[in-house]
Amino acid sequence: MNMDLQQLKKSLFADGAISETDTALLRETLLDGGIDKEKAEFLFEIKDSVSRKKIHKDLENLFVEAISSFLLEDEDSPGEIDDNEAKWLRAKIQYKGFADDIDKKLLANLRRKSINFPKMLNYKNKYVRGFEVFLFSLRFVTFTAVLGSMIASVILFITSSMQVIKGMQDFFHYFGEDKTGNLEHLVATFVASIDGYLFATVLIIFSMGVYELFINKIDPVNKVLDSRPSWLQISSIDDLKSSLGKVILMILIVSFFEHSLNIHYESVSDLLFLGIGILLISAALFLTHVHGGHKHNEPEH
Repeated sequence: MNMDLQQLKKSLFADGAISETDTALLRETLLDGGIDKEKAEFLFEIKDSVSRKKIHKDLENLFVEAISSFLLEDEDSPGEIDDNEAKWLRAKIQYKGFADDIDKKLLANLRRKSINFPKMLNYKNKYVRGFEVFLFSLRFVTFTAVLGSMIASVILFITSSMQVIKGMQDFFHYFGEDKTGNLEHLVATFVASIDGYLFATVLIIFSMGVYELFINKIDPVNKVLDSRPSWLQISSIDDLKSSLGKVILMILIVSFFEHSLNIHYESVSDLLFLGIGILLISAALFLTHVHGGHKHNEPEH
C-alpha cells in the first residue's frame, strides 16, 4: 500500500494541482478498505503540500470525511476522540503553525459528530495567537526595572562605603579625644551607611525576583538551587513581597535607631514615646519571626 500511495502522490503532484479527477482517484484509492493512520497522514501531506487555490472543492470534502471517519469509526474509541487521537490531530494541524480553512472545517465537523471534543483541539486563530505572543513578549519590558534596580543598588553600595570611609577618617581624626559627641557622630555615620546597605540589598532582591518571575530562572552552571538562601528562592509575587518586607522592616528599625540618636529627651513623655516605639518594633520582629518559622515548617508539596 505504501508503494501505491507514493505512486499516487507522484501522479497528483505532476501538475501541482488537485483536480476533480484527481480527487475521484484519491477517493477510490483511500476509501477502499477503510481509512487507517497511513492514509490519514497521506491526506494531510497532500493538503499541506498543494496551494489552497489549486485544491478542488471535492478534495476538501474528501479530507473532512476521511479524517473524521479515521478518528470516529475506529474500534478503540468509536464515536469519540481519545487522547492519542487528539494529540495526533493537534500535531498534524500545528505542524505548519496555523489551522487553515480545511482544518477548521474538519474541526467543526468533529465538534458536531463526536461525543466529546478535547480541549486541546480548541485551536486559536493566527490573530489571537499572534496577540498572545506579543503580550507574552511584553514581559521583557520588566528588564528595565531589573537593570535600573541593579544600577541603583551599586550606587548605594558605593555611597554607603564612602560613608564608612568617612567614619573611619573621623575616628582617626578624633582618636584619643574623650568626647561623647564624637562617639554619637560616628554611630550616626555608620548607622546611615547600614541604612544604605540595607536598601541596596532590597534593590538586589527586587531585581532578582522580577527577573526570575517575568524573564527566566537564575541557574548558573556552578550553582544549584539549594545553595541559595531561602530568601532568594523566589517563585511567586508573595515570596518577593515577603523577602522585601523583611528587609524593609530592618531599614525602618535602623532608621528609628538613627533618629533616636538625634532626639533630645527633655521630658518623661519623650522617654515614653521612645519606649512605645521600641515595643512596637519588638512586636513587629516577633510577628515576622513567627510567620517565617511557620512558613519554614510547612511541608513541601
